[in-house]
Amino acid sequence: MRFAAIAVLTLVLALPAPAAPAPKYASLKLVSTAPLVVTGTRFGSREPVLLTYSNDDLSRRVIGVRAKRDGSFRARFELRLDRCAVFTVRAAGVRGTRAVLQVEPACEQKRKGPPKRAPTIPPEPPSA
Repeated sequence: MRFAAIAVLTLVLALPAPAAPAPKYASLKLVSTAPLVVTGTRFGSREPVLLTYSNDDLSRRVIGVRAKRDGSFRARFELRLDRCAVFTVRAAGVRGTRAVLQVEPACEQKRKGPPKRAPTIPPEPPSA
C-alpha cells in the first residue's frame, strides 16, 4: 500500500502541469489624428471605458465608450491634431483594465531665431 502511494505521487509529480494561458494586455492603437481616433482591444466584454487625452499644454479631454462583446472599441475625440503633435491617451475600464498610448512623432522641433547657415568654404586658388 505504501509503495502504491509513493508510485502514484511520483507519477503525479512527473506529469507536466497544464500551461497557464498567456496574460492578455489591453492595448490602444492610433487610427487618425484629424479627427483623433483610437481603437482599443482586449478590454472586458462590454466594459465601460473612460479615455483621457492630454498633451504638453496640459489640456485634457475625456470621453466614455463601451467595449463590444469581443472587448474592442473605437473612440473619436473631436480634435484635429497636427501630425507632429505630442500627446497621450489613457484608457481605464471600470473592471480595472488599463492601456496607454503615448505619441511622440519624430518631427523636427521648430527653432527660435534665424536658420543656421552652412559655413562657407573659400575657393581654391588656381594652380599654374
